[in-house]
Amino acid sequence: MEKISVQHLNFFYGVKQVLTDISLPIDDRQITALIGPSGCGKSTFLRTLNRMNDTIAGARAEGQILLDGENIFAPTMEVTQLRARVGMVFQRPNPFPQSVFDNVAFGPRILNGARAQALTALVEASLRQVGLWDEVKDQLGQDALRLSLGQQQRLCLARTLAVQPEVILMDEPCSALDPLATLEIEELMRRLRERYCIVIVTHNMQQAARVSDRTGFFWLGQLVEYDATQTIFTRPRNALTEDYITGRAG
Repeated sequence: MEKISVQHLNFFYGVKQVLTDISLPIDDRQITALIGPSGCGKSTFLRTLNRMNDTIAGARAEGQILLDGENIFAPTMEVTQLRARVGMVFQRPNPFPQSVFDNVAFGPRILNGARAQALTALVEASLRQVGLWDEVKDQLGQDALRLSLGQQQRLCLARTLAVQPEVILMDEPCSALDPLATLEIEELMRRLRERYCIVIVTHNMQQAARVSDRTGFFWLGQLVEYDATQTIFTRPRNALTEDYITGRAG
């Protein structure tokens, strides 16, 4: 079932156009991977999905992005609520310089004014979802920055899950992690796919092939090809897609 519909999206930083006429559906309870060389627009595209680019002076979008049929660029769209519904996990772990507990509780406190008892249950549930509870349950008051990088990234994901999003955006979430931590995040994505719509930007072709259901290939601000991941990696329609995947381009 379609969760997000992107229709003729153009995006500009000032006079510079960085995305051109992007249209694609993004299904619920699937992992969609975005691949392409550095500077091709895939991270910019990802950030349009929850209007994270609004914070950049001169940034503007044309076209529509529909979330459950509602245009996220509509004047009536409340951006804070949008970003609660469409959460983001960044390239490098970015826990707040607070305790493990306060990191996960931050969003519910701000958005919902959740009370202490509800927060305690929510923090535990969120940490369990990312497989971190057993590792930190006796250290909830510890500074989150003392965790390993892999644990920090899972904590950031738990912080996103705590506000009960519908969509999770992940911008190269494994690029700063070692191979073991990367595999943990990939397995976590597979489990979360059962409940969430997930969109991931990755430079790792093997990762895209391992975890995603659909893949979009970006090149110079355009969506060259979008299809089932198996199709993209075994029988792409576009020669440029094949050249990129096989290392002959990009």
